[in-house]
Amino acid sequence: MKIEKSDAWRRHQSALAERMQRDLARYTHPVIRALGLCGVAYLASCAVVMVLGAGAVSTPVAMVAAFSAVVLVLGAPAFALAVGVERHLRGLLEGRGC
Repeated sequence: MKIEKSDAWRRHQSALAERMQRDLARYTHPVIRALGLCGVAYLASCAVVMVLGAGAVSTPVAMVAAFSAVVLVLGAPAFALAVGVERHLRGLLEGRGC
Protein backbone atom coordinates (compact mmCIF):
# COMPACT_ATOMS: atom_id res chain seq x y z
CA MET A 1 0.00 0.00 0.00
CA LYS A 2 1.46 3.30 -1.10
CA ILE A 3 0.60 6.38 0.96
CA GLU A 4 1.12 9.81 -0.59
CA LYS A 5 1.00 13.21 0.99
CA SER A 6 -1.75 15.42 -0.33
CA ASP A 7 -1.08 18.72 -2.06
CA ALA A 8 -2.61 20.60 0.85
CA TRP A 9 -0.20 18.90 3.25
CA ARG A 10 2.81 19.80 1.06
CA ARG A 11 1.66 23.43 0.85
CA HIS A 12 1.23 23.50 4.62
CA GLN A 13 4.76 22.14 5.16
CA SER A 14 6.17 24.64 2.68
CA ALA A 15 4.42 27.56 4.40
CA LEU A 16 5.69 26.35 7.76
CA ALA A 17 9.27 26.12 6.46
CA GLU A 18 9.03 29.64 5.00
CA ARG A 19 7.77 30.98 8.31
CA MET A 20 10.57 29.23 10.22
CA GLN A 21 13.15 30.65 7.82
CA ARG A 22 11.76 34.17 8.25
CA ASP A 23 11.72 33.86 12.03
CA LEU A 24 15.22 32.39 12.29
CA ALA A 25 16.63 34.92 9.80
CA ARG A 26 16.34 37.56 12.52
CA TYR A 27 19.12 35.69 14.32
CA THR A 28 21.17 34.13 11.53
CA HIS A 29 21.51 37.08 9.14
CA PRO A 30 23.12 39.47 11.67
CA VAL A 31 25.67 36.79 12.59
CA ILE A 32 26.51 36.14 8.95
CA ARG A 33 26.76 39.85 8.16
CA ALA A 34 28.89 40.67 11.23
CA LEU A 35 31.39 37.91 10.59
CA GLY A 36 31.50 38.79 6.90
CA LEU A 37 32.33 42.39 7.80
CA CYS A 38 35.01 41.26 10.26
CA GLY A 39 36.46 38.99 7.60
CA VAL A 40 36.71 41.87 5.14
CA ALA A 41 38.32 44.08 7.80
CA TYR A 42 40.80 41.34 8.67
CA LEU A 43 41.79 40.73 5.06
CA ALA A 44 42.14 44.45 4.36
CA SER A 45 44.28 45.08 7.44
CA CYS A 46 46.45 42.05 6.73
CA ALA A 47 46.94 43.27 3.15
CA VAL A 48 48.11 46.64 4.50
CA VAL A 49 50.53 44.89 6.87
CA MET A 50 51.87 42.73 4.04
CA VAL A 51 52.32 45.65 1.64
CA LEU A 52 53.85 48.14 4.09
CA GLY A 53 55.65 45.69 6.33
CA ALA A 54 55.18 45.09 10.02
CA GLY A 55 57.51 47.88 11.11
CA ALA A 56 55.77 50.63 9.11
CA VAL A 57 52.21 49.77 10.17
CA SER A 58 50.49 52.11 12.58
CA THR A 59 48.88 50.92 15.79
CA PRO A 60 45.23 51.33 14.66
CA VAL A 61 45.77 49.01 11.69
CA ALA A 62 47.32 46.40 13.96
CA MET A 63 44.46 46.81 16.43
CA VAL A 64 41.88 46.34 13.66
CA ALA A 65 43.67 43.19 12.52
CA ALA A 66 43.85 41.81 16.06
CA PHE A 67 40.25 42.66 16.99
CA SER A 68 38.81 41.27 13.77
CA ALA A 69 40.89 38.09 14.14
CA VAL A 70 39.56 37.57 17.67
CA VAL A 71 35.97 38.13 16.53
CA LEU A 72 36.43 35.69 13.65
CA VAL A 73 37.88 32.99 15.88
CA LEU A 74 35.27 33.37 18.59
CA GLY A 75 32.39 33.79 16.14
CA ALA A 76 33.27 30.86 13.87
CA PRO A 77 30.98 28.35 15.66
CA ALA A 78 28.03 30.75 15.54
CA PHE A 79 28.74 31.43 11.87
CA ALA A 80 28.85 27.72 11.06
CA LEU A 81 25.58 27.14 12.91
CA ALA A 82 23.86 30.07 11.17
CA VAL A 83 24.98 28.92 7.72
CA GLY A 84 23.92 25.35 8.49
CA VAL A 85 20.46 26.45 9.60
CA GLU A 86 20.04 28.61 6.49
CA ARG A 87 21.13 25.79 4.18
CA HIS A 88 18.82 23.29 5.88
CA LEU A 89 15.80 25.58 5.63
CA ARG A 90 16.60 26.45 2.03
CA GLY A 91 16.76 22.71 1.30
CA LEU A 92 13.33 22.25 2.87
CA LEU A 93 11.93 25.03 0.69
CA GLU A 94 13.47 23.56 -2.46
CA GLY A 95 11.88 20.21 -1.73
CA ARG A 96 14.95 18.18 -0.81
CA GLY A 97 13.39 17.17 2.51
CA CYS A 98 15.07 16.89 5.90
